[in-house]
Amino acid sequence: MEESSKEKNNTIYCITDDMLINERSLKNQYRHIVDATNIVSKTDIHGVITYANSKFVEISGYSEEELIGKHHNILRNPDIDASFFKELWETIKSKQIWNGVITNVHKNGSKYTVEASIFPILDAKGDVVEYIAIRHDITRLQELNDEINALHSYDMQQQHIAREKLEMGIVNDFDDKECKVLYAPSDIISGDFYSLYRGKDGSRFLYIIDGQGHGVSPALTVFAVSSTMNQLIKQASDLQELTDQLFPTIKSFLGEIEQLSYIMIKICPDSKKLSYVSAGMYPFLIKEKGMKIKEVKANNIPFMNFSEPPKVSNMDIEDAESILLYSDGLVEHEHSELNMFSPQNMILEPLLIDSAKSTMSAMKLEDDVTLLYLKI
Repeated sequence: MEESSKEKNNTIYCITDDMLINERSLKNQYRHIVDATNIVSKTDIHGVITYANSKFVEISGYSEEELIGKHHNILRNPDIDASFFKELWETIKSKQIWNGVITNVHKNGSKYTVEASIFPILDAKGDVVEYIAIRHDITRLQELNDEINALHSYDMQQQHIAREKLEMGIVNDFDDKECKVLYAPSDIISGDFYSLYRGKDGSRFLYIIDGQGHGVSPALTVFAVSSTMNQLIKQASDLQELTDQLFPTIKSFLGEIEQLSYIMIKICPDSKKLSYVSAGMYPFLIKEKGMKIKEVKANNIPFMNFSEPPKVSNMDIEDAESILLYSDGLVEHEHSELNMFSPQNMILEPLLIDSAKSTMSAMKLEDDVTLLYLKI
């Protein structure tokens, strides 16, 4: 066994052949591990391939002989913008490691996707002498991700179509001078539904239905209820007759634990009396002369498939100037910037409803918001 020695920091180190052999053995083992589990290649400073392991040969479709001596752009995907590769080269030329995802082209023209890390190798002077690229094949993962995105896109399209169809069932017989509506679904499909009718005799009927939960299920429930109601409204002479016909019919629309919150109001032709049913909703507001606001609380409990038809209440509204009803999403939120849009503020200053509509359109809401304002 041969020995050599050298002095460093006043310490003498003894280096044997066995130590050098062991170091080489360890390096070879490390290289074998990297080669066995990764796609590995080396290039010179110009991007010409100088080494390609078996996994690189396999995934590219080229033989080792076809790869060595060729520029790495032999695999370049023409669909990738040149700026992508410009940024890559600027990174590694500045002696930084580049990490990213690249889609390359197989010899047969098919494409494969890899997650890559490219390392600049420096000499003793600190100059780049070559680059080593280590990659992992994520083609199948990328394909699955694309499939998921395609399904999500299709689902979004279908929800938009469903929303358009659902909103076709909304009726509003009033113009902007008489009425303001704030309708801000928290998702593509809303669990809130509303309509405003003007009767041939001059009476007015308005309602909000709020289905329990979010998504497609409550939206379908409230749509079915609204469709039934829209048919019965034209036949019923008053609110009591409407509820007596409606609620026994809609029991079949509700699941065992599903419940329906609602508010329905009918204003008589001379605007002196009002009848209502309300359940699971915040009080609706009536603005009277002298800027006085009256709160009218719910007079029933939320409707379920075992409930009896709700009771109708009546009240005089001779001094009323306007009415405002709303779903719980208007007040049950965590956005401080919406605090100014309280029901009390908006019935006193209806122009705030337009501002609220604009503000909410740019926000992600926790719940559907519906508000109806009507001059009496």
